[in-house]
Amino acid sequence: MAVGACCTEIQQRRVELVENYSKHLTHLLDVLFNVGAVTEEDLSLIRGSAVKGERECLRVLLDVLNGRGEESCRAFLYILQSVRDDTTKPGQANRQEHLKKHKDILARQHSLVDYLSIRGHNLGQDEIWYLTDITFSRQAGYASPTQCRHESAAVGDAFRTQKDEICVFRDVYENLLSNLSSGVNMLSGVAGSGKTTVVRRLVREWAAETTSSKIVLSLSFRELNLITQEQSLQDLLSDHYIHLKPYLQELLSSNPTQFLLILDGLDEFCYPLNFEHTPKCSNPERVQPIQSIVVNLIKGNLLPGVSIFLTSRPHAVSKVPPVLVSQFYSLLGFSSAQQKQYFEQNCSSPEAAAAVWASVSSHKPLLLMCHIPAFCWIVSTALHDGGSCLCPDSVRVIEEANQPNSSLGPSEESSKPVTITEIYCCFVKSILLFHVQGRSEGSHHTRLQHAPHVLGEMQPILKNLGAMAFKGLLERRFIFESSDLSSFNLDSTKLSQVFLFEILKEDRASLTFEKGFHFIHTSVQEFLAALYYVFQSLSRSDPFLGLKLSTGWYLQSAFKQMASAFNKFCRPQRLFRRRIKKALRYGERHQSGHMDLFCRFVCGLLVPRTRLILNGFFPDGPKMHLLHCQSSPEPTPPFLLHLLHSQLQSSTLSSERQVNVCHCLYEAQDNGLSQRLQGWMKVLSQQASGQSGSVNRDWSELAFLLQLSPDLQVLNLDAQGLDADGLRRLLPVLHLFSTLSLGQNPLGSEGASVLSLVLRNPDCRIQRLWVVATGLGCEGLKILVEALKENHTVTDLRMAINKIGDDGAGYLAELLRTNCTLTDIRLRDNLVTDKGAEVLMAVLKENTTLEYLWMFDNKFTKDGVKKLKEFAKTRPNLDIKVCV
Repeated sequence: MAVGACCTEIQQRRVELVENYSKHLTHLLDVLFNVGAVTEEDLSLIRGSAVKGERECLRVLLDVLNGRGEESCRAFLYILQSVRDDTTKPGQANRQEHLKKHKDILARQHSLVDYLSIRGHNLGQDEIWYLTDITFSRQAGYASPTQCRHESAAVGDAFRTQKDEICVFRDVYENLLSNLSSGVNMLSGVAGSGKTTVVRRLVREWAAETTSSKIVLSLSFRELNLITQEQSLQDLLSDHYIHLKPYLQELLSSNPTQFLLILDGLDEFCYPLNFEHTPKCSNPERVQPIQSIVVNLIKGNLLPGVSIFLTSRPHAVSKVPPVLVSQFYSLLGFSSAQQKQYFEQNCSSPEAAAAVWASVSSHKPLLLMCHIPAFCWIVSTALHDGGSCLCPDSVRVIEEANQPNSSLGPSEESSKPVTITEIYCCFVKSILLFHVQGRSEGSHHTRLQHAPHVLGEMQPILKNLGAMAFKGLLERRFIFESSDLSSFNLDSTKLSQVFLFEILKEDRASLTFEKGFHFIHTSVQEFLAALYYVFQSLSRSDPFLGLKLSTGWYLQSAFKQMASAFNKFCRPQRLFRRRIKKALRYGERHQSGHMDLFCRFVCGLLVPRTRLILNGFFPDGPKMHLLHCQSSPEPTPPFLLHLLHSQLQSSTLSSERQVNVCHCLYEAQDNGLSQRLQGWMKVLSQQASGQSGSVNRDWSELAFLLQLSPDLQVLNLDAQGLDADGLRRLLPVLHLFSTLSLGQNPLGSEGASVLSLVLRNPDCRIQRLWVVATGLGCEGLKILVEALKENHTVTDLRMAINKIGDDGAGYLAELLRTNCTLTDIRLRDNLVTDKGAEVLMAVLKENTTLEYLWMFDNKFTKDGVKKLKEFAKTRPNLDIKVCV
């Protein structure tokens, strides 16, 4: 092949080019890559020579261009002219060009895609407003929440009565990019709530705006994890934003307030943050560990005045002290109206969107989970594309639900997915049938007919994928390396666009890129892990064999031999039950709720009707002889229901885990659960009163129902036989209500201890606490008072007929010395005498907050009543009601 003129010129000028243009290498590489003259692999090769200096890098570039041919060489020579112009005309104009280039690069890096790249596409600037808006709440600072349950269980809580300001994306955007903004702004949201989407949208809208005076710099903690050696902040930013290197030092030193620094994914940061003992550093050029840089940035020592936008999942929010956070945003997700709008945008037709929305809105668990945008996408994919997957023998369009509010429990006769497990089964089936590359041929009906063959064909890869997901779940790991995929015989090229997101991680030491992977959503990882676990258990194989856990080769070998010997002496049925019991015990062991969703999926996959969706994947098809389902009319193995009910009655299980057992019963399609929930509905609607049937009640089921009812603001459980143990089972939901009425229940001082936990909850929203005739006594009131000293939400306290006496009145007086929240206290028939009244009147001379103090039917003398009435005249804004 003849050598072109441009290739020849470069060879002839090689020494001159290396001598004069090595310092412009970064600019040359950026432009050459943008015009397609070099590839990403070429960049890695060239930058890999950096250890030998910039001159060697340019020599390698010239060799690469020579191999690329005449067109690449011509582009290089053309770009040299612009480099020459830049060197002869430095100044403000050139700096503005670099900033414009910075915007273009960030906009390209933050392209908008949906949850699966197989359906994703880059949106143009004009299409950005087509996104469904997401609901935020905003407050000054935050109170550190207690992490006791799977974060998906809390999604509905946010849409109850809000004491925080509600806002939308535009409000967040304008606040972060205003000239007056500074300090740390934190965004918290569960997995799949849209944190990364918010960051991408913010960067792209900023890049499209011409009037913004802010300069956005975006870093992810996932990238910061790769930095193993100490370096300075200036070097860190210069390495990350090479195109700004000539001006970065000047920009940082002149006016840091012009920067918005985005730090995305605090929950993924692998280094500890020590805000108390990290040495103070205000010099951006000082070399220090990466965690010290992060701490000094957040504390405002480095770049004082810079705006910082931190994103995190809820469990990691407390890594940053609340005092350092000026604005705290919670990503609430989709409201019901936004869910409906999302389905309208995501489905192919209005009819399909209406059918999906009808199915979702008719089942409370689905409606609750759809507050999470990622789950909305999963549901949309499952119901729109795979809605007929539940009945593989007939392909039908999803019908509109006949009774929109009927389904508190799944119905066996239903032809639509109703449990979360069924949704995920349909989702996986839909992805394999309709979205995997090379499966676009054939009609919808034809592909469904071939589903068992496809699932059988994909069984090895799904099983291996599930094994990796399960191992990651055990290790609380959500990012995987290429070596992880190799150890489970997975081909990244086939999976990167199906169930895994591929991310490029830059190794700054070698200036190369490494591939990393994470599941499209953590719930998908949890489902695939459960799918693998149930598959192995049904196949009489140990799910833990072959996971290569970090126990050492010798221990692994010994464990395998012991397990093999044990399996020979155990009957298959007993062994199967032991493995399922072991899976459910993971929920007990992880009090943070980490394994809750995994346990729900395991229970759901044990239902033959649910496994029928994935017919062809499981070893024995829909009829499993191990479960003895052929002779049983029940859709669920009886041993599973017995196991779950025994867990529910366990005295050692926390209240949060007991509620999750109810979720497991729902997924296991327990027919009795629906009937019991209907009984609880009557209690909530005041149709059932008294203590009839209370002996057989399980209050955890009520807590489960209340989690599914985010619109309920008043919880009235008067005269329902609720004791302290029942109250403890309701702990996960009690703090969510504005009114808590527990009158005529035998709570006692032990119940007061439970209520004190509720009142101390940072997320407590109780305004009216009514505990009439609950046997609190003086001791119970003392416990409540200590909690009310810390609580700032309760304004109305009604506790008639509790025999608090004068000592109790003294405890209330002690509370009123500092409490500025209570406005109404009712103390009818509480054995308070003139002595107690004197104590209350003394403190009310100082307390000006209280507006109502009713003390009918106490032990006052006529003289005591007279003194109270005279005192009331001195306080016209205080309504004191009393009688002899």
